[in-house]
Amino acid sequence: MRKYDRNALFNIALKALLFVAVFAGTFCILRFALNLGIVISLASSAIAAFGAVILFSCLLRYTGFYFGYYSFVSRLLFRNTSGEVYCPCCGKSFDSFKDERFYEDKERFNPDVFTRARQDVICDFCRSAPRHRIIATWAEENIELLKNSKILYFAPELSMMLWFKQHGIHVKTADLYDKRAELKLDITALDLPSESEDIIFCNHVLEHVLDHVTALSEMHRVLRKGGILVISFPIDDALAHMREDKDASAQDRLKLFGQNDHIRLFGNDSKKMLEDAGFEVEVMDTDNMPAKILPVTGPADYDTNKVFCCTRK
Repeated sequence: MRKYDRNALFNIALKALLFVAVFAGTFCILRFALNLGIVISLASSAIAAFGAVILFSCLLRYTGFYFGYYSFVSRLLFRNTSGEVYCPCCGKSFDSFKDERFYEDKERFNPDVFTRARQDVICDFCRSAPRHRIIATWAEENIELLKNSKILYFAPELSMMLWFKQHGIHVKTADLYDKRAELKLDITALDLPSESEDIIFCNHVLEHVLDHVTALSEMHRVLRKGGILVISFPIDDALAHMREDKDASAQDRLKLFGQNDHIRLFGNDSKKMLEDAGFEVEVMDTDNMPAKILPVTGPADYDTNKVFCCTRK
């Protein structure tokens, strides 16, 4: 899934307008209902300043996690509840996760692939999906390993960057197009020394690149022997083998792969594909993870949330 969609941006705008309206209204009431000169001026200025802080905090919530921000005011605005679900990425509990209604954006997503899976799987604070919470749970179980490792993270997501920031773990972020990433790298031609990294995270990237085999080869090359690749990608359990079409139009990609920027959909031979790339492969056991993180398929049918832990031979 992409980091933002129209509904998420619309929700941000609505919340921003709400804050502005509330504090503008308070300002007007104090200004005109009471005529206490300097006292009211100071009070209204303080209220306006507080409103600006809250509004800025909301903006940081959606844009600042890439840079390591985690606003105190955002923590107050989105306090933990004793709810039924829990997000290990941001450490917050809720009565339920949120349906982001991706299926309504028919330009980017094929609504037909949102028919069999639960839709209420997105964290309302850090936007994590089930696969992020699975990876964060694995990371918490291996926190000492992570603290003592050189980590490279491709296409960094808000939720996982927040988890690393909260735990004081430095990661090098990499992306070919995202300017917020620390390194500009083409995953099929990495400008990095061989055996220079201990751990690589690559979450839903391979479905976008032209040559996924070369991408796997490059990640294998830059990992030290015994290094770990944590990787996931869209898998359709109904497919025996990967299906791809690099020349398909955006409209055809919607029909073939469910999303207009995907050029392939992986199948049940994914474990063998990773083994052929030179890794010993384990599938993370989501059945024994906490039920509160909802390690389920969703929101799209191809989000089976199989996460592979691959060790370089």
